[in-house]
Amino acid sequence: MAGEQLLGMMNSKGGNESDYADIVYGKVISSDPLKIQTSNQMILSESFLVLGRQVTKHQERIRVLSHHDSIGDTSGNRPDVFETIEIDGTLKDGDSVVMIRFNGGQQFFVLERTNDRVGDDN
Repeated sequence: MAGEQLLGMMNSKGGNESDYADIVYGKVISSDPLKIQTSNQMILSESFLVLGRQVTKHQERIRVLSHHDSIGDTSGNRPDVFETIEIDGTLKDGDSVVMIRFNGGQQFFVLERTNDRVGDDN
C-alpha cells in the first residue's frame, strides 16, 4: 500500500528518473561557511546541502569488550563497559565527498567523505 502510494507520487511529478536522484562527487572548497564544488564546477552553499551523520561531529555509544589488561605490575580482566565517544567527521577544506542529488537537483545529501584522514589530529 505505501509502496503504491509512493510510486503514484513519483509518477505524478513527471520527468525522468535521472531528474530526481543522482550520485554526485564534490570537493569542499570552504568549511566555514560550507561550500562544495561539484565535478561539473557548480558551487553548492549550505542552503543546498543536507549533511549525513558521518560528516558531522557526533557522539556514538560503544561497547568495549572484556579483556585482559596490564598496567605496570598490575594486571587483570576488565569487564565489558559502555563508553560514549565523540567522532569529529566535520568536513574540512580539500575533503572529497559523495553526495546524492535529490528534490529535482535542488538539494544534495552529503553522504560521506571519500578521502582518509588517518593520523590527522586537526
